[in-house]
Amino acid sequence: MITPVQGLSLHQVMEQAATRPSDLQGMSDRFNRLMSEHPPQPDVHTPSPGDDAGTPATRFVQAQEDALRQTYADVRAFSLQAPGMSMQAMSARHIELSYQLSMVQVQFNAGVYVAQSSKSGLQTLMKNQSPP
Repeated sequence: MITPVQGLSLHQVMEQAATRPSDLQGMSDRFNRLMSEHPPQPDVHTPSPGDDAGTPATRFVQAQEDALRQTYADVRAFSLQAPGMSMQAMSARHIELSYQLSMVQVQFNAGVYVAQSSKSGLQTLMKNQSPP
């Protein structure tokens, strides 16, 4: 048998919530000591225009752009080659290009989803950092 939870009055809850912890100054001192002992973070590397490394985001965007350009070039080449192809070869190439276009679209949608999620996460973080 489960024992019932005894009720609390609003007054009891408010009283408990308003009570300050006894060792608040000690916790504050410890926090400040830990913050002062923490080694400084290295500066963030901002790539120069000639820097090939880039950030993960710029590498992802570049890879997507390259895939899109390659797909466009492949579709254009197919449209030029199609008149001389057999029906079977044309159908096979069409299926390959459809698959390639689908993959580019899936990668693009995944990138958009990650960007939107990151934006929402940063907005939440910034909102939680602002003073009440």
